[in-house]
Amino acid sequence: MIDQQLAEIANLAIVVTIVLYVLALIGFAADLASTSQRRSDERLAAREKHEEQSRGQETSAEAALPATVGASGGTGAHVAGDAQASAGAAVGSQGAGGGDVAGTDGAAAASTPSAATAGAAASGSMTAQNFAFILASAATVLHIVGVALRAVATQRVPWANMYEFATTSTAVVMAAFLIFSIKRTDLRALGTFVVGPVLLTMLLAQTLWIVPAAELTPSLQNSHWIYIHIAVAILSTALSILGAVVASLQLLQARHERALMLKAEAGEQFPEHWGRFGHVLDRLPSSTALEALSFRIHSVAFVCWTFTLIFGAIWAREAWGRYWGWDPKEVWTFIIWVIYAAYLHARATGGFRGSRAAGLALAGFVAVVFNYTIVNTVINGLHSYSGL
Repeated sequence: MIDQQLAEIANLAIVVTIVLYVLALIGFAADLASTSQRRSDERLAAREKHEEQSRGQETSAEAALPATVGASGGTGAHVAGDAQASAGAAVGSQGAGGGDVAGTDGAAAASTPSAATAGAAASGSMTAQNFAFILASAATVLHIVGVALRAVATQRVPWANMYEFATTSTAVVMAAFLIFSIKRTDLRALGTFVVGPVLLTMLLAQTLWIVPAAELTPSLQNSHWIYIHIAVAILSTALSILGAVVASLQLLQARHERALMLKAEAGEQFPEHWGRFGHVLDRLPSSTALEALSFRIHSVAFVCWTFTLIFGAIWAREAWGRYWGWDPKEVWTFIIWVIYAAYLHARATGGFRGSRAAGLALAGFVAVVFNYTIVNTVINGLHSYSGL
């Protein structure tokens, strides 16, 4: 028996969740924008200070030149030579000092956002990032409540169609992101790039894929594998979404770092790349750190996709009398598994890391998206459970 009133409450909870995610996205974006502006101002101030110090050093060097250059006699020449040597040493010393000062200024400028953040945390003030994180946490709790209410209203697991699968998997994505961010606060800078795809998926689910609460179709009833197989598939999809976000940022960060390195080697004192967006990337972890995180996420995702295939084959044997029948959903799940297996194998070799490995991981995510959208809605098969 379906409780339609409770199902409406569950849907209302999802709608409020979307609103909170919008506010959290605005907060994370505002944090990145303020950081970008602050770093731009710091670079400009450091550049102006460095130029001012250079001009001051040149003036001091000119003033230190001795007035007795034209004096005659061996002693005078010797004194002039000593004076000139002393002046040259002074200029060199000042130049070295200026370089140290410039380096110190650059380091101070680079560390100012961290210091500002630490100071804000120490004083207990609310930053845009902290506010956004709190909103995202509240939204995730309400998101999970909405999914649970849907399950109670239908008296079954809340993943029997595309709408329910989308709302449940995005809840898992946000829960995983929040758990990671509690242990590593630097990952909160990724909030914009995680909440954005989650919000897009939920908007699609709420506008295009939503269906009324209903009982399970006969082919899904009376089987415990719907609890196991689909639950693992949801976890696999959620980890693939997180991994794709990290891999995309890794590609951008790697290109940004290469451009900055080339400009620094060309002699630029304060290299910049991509303007304010480059300053946003400066806030994120390095490409190496992002690659390591992407590899860990995709490693777990690959294990989950493996069990998705295995449990699906066992369920197919019980439901249709065969383990494998080349159904479109089966084929594309296998394609996903092969791509992620190739990614892990390539990543384990020394010559296939960095951007090439990230590109292969993103190819796997493209296959996930195709499997979830096109296969569910366009290609007919035994796994057509979209509910649309």
